[in-house]
This record gives sequence, C-alpha cells and structure tokens, in this order.
Amino acid sequence: MAEIYFRTENIKVEDLPALIVKSRLEDEIIDSLKSNANAVVEGSRGTGKSFLMKYACFQLESDFATGRILPVYVTFMASTLIHTNDPFQFRNWMIARALRELTKSSLKKGLVFSNYASTLLNTDSNPPSNNGLDRIIKEYENSYKQPGLSIDSTSLPELNDIIDALNNLCEENNLKGIYFFFDEAAHIFRPEQQRQFFTLFRDFRSPYVSSKAAVYPGVTHFGDTFEAIHDSVFKKLDRNIQDSGYLSLMTEMIEKQIEGGKLQMINSNKELYNTIVFCANGNPRILLKTTDRLSKINTTEIDNLIRTFYRNEIWAEHTLLGEKFKGHKALVDWGRKFIEDTVIPALLKRNFNDDGTVKSQTSIYFWVHKDSPIQIREALRLLTYTGIIRKIDDGVKGSRSLIGTRYEVNYGVFLSQVTYATRNSKEIISKLQIDKFSEYGHNHPAYNDLLNENIFSENDIMLIASINNILEKSINDLDLTEWQKRKLINEAGLNTINELINTTEQDLITKLDQVGVVRSRQMKNAAFAEVLEYISG
Repeated sequence: MAEIYFRTENIKVEDLPALIVKSRLEDEIIDSLKSNANAVVEGSRGTGKSFLMKYACFQLESDFATGRILPVYVTFMASTLIHTNDPFQFRNWMIARALRELTKSSLKKGLVFSNYASTLLNTDSNPPSNNGLDRIIKEYENSYKQPGLSIDSTSLPELNDIIDALNNLCEENNLKGIYFFFDEAAHIFRPEQQRQFFTLFRDFRSPYVSSKAAVYPGVTHFGDTFEAIHDSVFKKLDRNIQDSGYLSLMTEMIEKQIEGGKLQMINSNKELYNTIVFCANGNPRILLKTTDRLSKINTTEIDNLIRTFYRNEIWAEHTLLGEKFKGHKALVDWGRKFIEDTVIPALLKRNFNDDGTVKSQTSIYFWVHKDSPIQIREALRLLTYTGIIRKIDDGVKGSRSLIGTRYEVNYGVFLSQVTYATRNSKEIISKLQIDKFSEYGHNHPAYNDLLNENIFSENDIMLIASINNILEKSINDLDLTEWQKRKLINEAGLNTINELINTTEQDLITKLDQVGVVRSRQMKNAAFAEVLEYISG
C-alpha cells in the first residue's frame, strides 16, 4: 500500500514531481509563481496551494544552474503565537523569518554576500550568521506564553536596506532574481497582521525581487494600500466539478497515491466511486481522506460515508471556528443554520419533483443581494474559508434586475441531504445550471436571527484565552494519521498539543523507535503544521 499524504508537509521535495497532477489551471498558477511578478494564490484549505508553491520552488531549484533564480520558501503558520506589545510585531517577525530563510537558501547555493550587502543587513560576519534572527524569531513565537512581552528587534534592517542588499546579492552572484514564497500568509483571523503583511508584500519588490503568497478565501484582509487584482497576479485555485476534465484530473490524483487492492476496487466500480470524486468539490485532501475510509465500494457504503463526512464531520470543523474564536461564534452558528435550514431545503425543492425524481434542470447555487447586512456577508465569508460554500462571482443579476453575489454549495454537503444520494448524483450533476439559483434579498427573514448580534473582531485577550484552551487539547484531536498519533502518545509520551509544540526533533529521534533524522523532521513538520492550522482556524 502506498503511503497517503494528506498534507504537503509530509512529502519530500524530491517526491513532488511524482505526485503532481496538472490541468490548465494548475499550469497557469505554477507559471505565475515562477514569473517575476508578485503573485497571490487563493484557495480553501486542502485545495493544494502549498503543494503548488513548493512544486514551483522545486522547479526553480532544479533549474538554478541555468535559470539563476533563487527561490526562498517561508511559512507563516507560527504567526498565531505572537502576542507582544509591539504594534509592528508581525512585520518584524516576518522580516526576520524571510531573512533567515534567505540566508539558508543562499548558503546552500554557495552565494557570496559582499561587505556592502552584509553591512546593509546588519550582520558582522560573512557569510551572514542567523544567530540574531533566530533569537528574534524564537522570542516572538514564544510570546504567547508571556503576552505583552517586549522584544528587542532593533537589529533588523530597514526595508530599503534589505532591498538594496538583495539587489547587490543578485548582481554579485549573477542572479536573475530572488523570489520569496510566503505560505500561510493570511492564515489567522487577525486583520492587523494581514494588513501589515500585504503592505510589506507590496513594497518587498524590485527588478530582482518578487513575492508570492498563498491565502484563504473569505478571511483575508488586504488592507487599504494593497489591491490583490492590481498589485499582483491573482489566481484562484478553484476546480469546477462541471469541467470536462474534472473527473480524470481528480482520479489521477488518487491513482498517484493509492495502489493494490483498493485501486483495483476503485477501477472496478468507477461509476459509484465518481460520486465520491464529485463530493470532494475539487479538494484533493478531502478526496484522499474519504477514499482512505472506503473499505468497499457499493451504494450503501458510499451513502453512509457521504452522510457521515459531509453532514457531520465537515460541519464540525466549521463549528469549531466559533469555539476557537468566541468573537466569531454567532457568525459561525448562523452560517450553518442558514445553509442547512434555508438554502439546502430550497435547493432540494428546486432539484426534485414531488415523486422524488430529478427535475430537468438542477442547481447547487444561491444568490445574496449586494446590500445584505454586513453580519450576513461576514458569516458567508467564513463559510467560504472552510469550503462549505464557494463564491463564484459578484455583480450577478437576480429577479427584478437586482444585483448580488452568486455562491455554490459544496456538492458533498448538498448531496448529504439527498435521499438515495449515490443513485441520484449522476443525474443531478449532468443537469446543473449555473444560472438557476435560489435568491435571498437584502431583508430576507432568515437574516433576523443574526441582525441583533454584537459582531466584533477578536481582541488579544480573547484570542490568547482561545489559544491556551486549544493547547490543552489532546493530540487525538489533530488530523494526523493513526500511526503518527500512536507514536506521539504511546512512545513519546506526548498527550497535549502544547507538549507537542514544545518537543524538539531530537526528542522525537530519541523517544521514537524507527524514527531517524529525516522521518522525525517530516513528522515534526507535519504535526507542527497541523497544530498551528488547528489553532489558527
């Protein structure tokens, strides 16, 4: 049985080419990531943003001898843990992280820093030392333990000096460019951090330097100084279940990771299995998870899986946002109620005749008036973050020529409410009409429950309390493989998320049987990424 990778962090860089599956969409995104323009890739959790960014980095690395472009990969997941009294804490931490990764990537390629560049970067050694950067990064990332801590970041160079140093590094080493890949750039619900990032993202460029970022729909605040469409190449990682190549693309992803008896079972029951592929709604992680759970393929098994996963588990993940971040609870709870009690029942009536047969035209789409209350639009934004719905387009005309936004309900979430889901799925898919949608005007009665709620941004006190609560949860709550959980709990003696965060790679090597340097790093990275994604939302 081939190993199944739910997360990019689990995959060795050299294995990426064997796992990549591309359509025109993926090719266009990779090309934008390898171009000299600033680029932003937007996609829900699990759609493959990190995979495509790492693959683009891998290609630039492989072609370095002739292409002379230095990729620098920086992940921002740990931004969740930063809680100091510095209003520019995220900006300073981001600069320190970027410079540390730049130094590591440069030394790996044998690049030489001139005295001029070293001076601009405030380093007294050549090649540059990361000691000062390591201290700043570690203190910021440990600040959640002592909120309000003052951290000395005066040694960090100014942005103009950094740009000049990078330009000089390129000129002295015959580089065509340095491309920074910022993964999880807007992962946490802290708008002030996101605004600081995108202000710096816009300014962090020159003829030699460009930046790339992966962000989430619905929860990204670009700020007033950055416009994603105008200040970058903006790409959405949305895979449309109605595209002619959708089934073959997603099935090939499965064939890359599944082998033996299960793959033979899938190929022997292709029509039934296609229901699972459509339900994944273009999300590789969800498709891998649901496929991994299939012990056999028949109508009963698939119907049960759809009900269990899409009616319960995917909603549980969305509901968890309200438990983690109390300021969003009303929005989260109302969003679920709206989709389950209002939108889906209306779509079921639109799709089915009274005798249970499928109508000649079907829909998984709904429309919301552009002047709907802000609380409603915020709740819908959170639903796009968790992938329950997908925003298709703005400026769509509804009844009486009113203007609004069109959304798509996740097909698996919709189908989980359909009687005889597997039996009806193929016909529903074949008859979908994007111009047929349920409409919700600016004063729809379903909004009333949310209109009187006090909607506010998460403040630091509440956020710290939420994080501390999450850190005490069991490792079993994480979306790790069962093998990883057993190793961490039974052999390493780790029980809580907080214990895992504070465990080093060397500790894992010492405590875990058959786990060496490579596997411990993979395991630590995967677990730590999952921990921080769990904390961040």
